[in-house]
Amino acid sequence: MLYFLGVLIAIGAGVVFGIMGLLTIWGGLQSLRTEIARDYVRTSASSSTRMTTLLLVGLPLIITGIFGLLAAGRLFQVGLGLS
Repeated sequence: MLYFLGVLIAIGAGVVFGIMGLLTIWGGLQSLRTEIARDYVRTSASSSTRMTTLLLVGLPLIITGIFGLLAAGRLFQVGLGLS
């Protein structure tokens, strides 16, 4: 009985981590395309400012999203007994 409860918890946590990873990546890309681009036009930002913003905003968002997806995959493996 406890084994099945653990499996359900691991699979549920995997689903949550996967959704949060995908939402982080999606929200970050939306923000980079709309909000930050609007500020570039408004302030007439230089190319070095644009690249710095892309690295300092986009890179942590992508890394966080990828870690969420990797954690989801690992939790699915544990839940299904594949590891």
